[in-house]
Amino acid sequence: MRKWTQYIGGATMAAFLLTGCGTTTDDKTAEPQKAPVKEENKGGSTNGADNGSEETKKVRLMEQNLQYTINGEGKEETAFLKNSDNQPFSLYVLQQFELTAEEPGKDILFLSDDDSVSMRIELLADDVKWDEVEANVQTQLKSISEKIEDPALNIDNGSGYEVVNGDEVVTSVLLKDEKAPVRLTMFTKKDTDYRDAFLEMAKTLMKES
Repeated sequence: MRKWTQYIGGATMAAFLLTGCGTTTDDKTAEPQKAPVKEENKGGSTNGADNGSEETKKVRLMEQNLQYTINGEGKEETAFLKNSDNQPFSLYVLQQFELTAEEPGKDILFLSDDDSVSMRIELLADDVKWDEVEANVQTQLKSISEKIEDPALNIDNGSGYEVVNGDEVVTSVLLKDEKAPVRLTMFTKKDTDYRDAFLEMAKTLMKES
């Protein structure tokens, strides 16, 4: 991994960035499957149920097509459902990428042919204080470059910050979803711009109870 990956990771303030949940899930690479996986829909509410009733579990397909751009060129490819074995979430991963644990509370999604092109995924606590996270993100990025820019990505209900150092591009994205607040840190290059692909995969992330 690139030097900035280790530097940014070492500076992270774990007190408010890491989720309190230590649950792990099996690491399963989904096989291609055209039809939905059918499961019995148990009774209960999506917000949970009291007195022993069961939650309704959302069924996810084993694969999903994702549209993204790389270096300005539009693409559409099949992504496969992948469960983290380090944090309680699943997401769809394009075939040219791999998901692995980096350290407790942090996963890395990286390009198979060049692992310096990567994205760190950190689930945040449900009661995260976004102003503190944003201040921390900017402090860390300023250690790389004083010039912080808007990455100009399609970020719904979130914010993004970016710095450039030579050919290296470091992009931090905060996805402020109430059910799955996430901090993303992308490490890309000017001539291998996979930021949109990373973001589209991240948008499929679903946190597990």
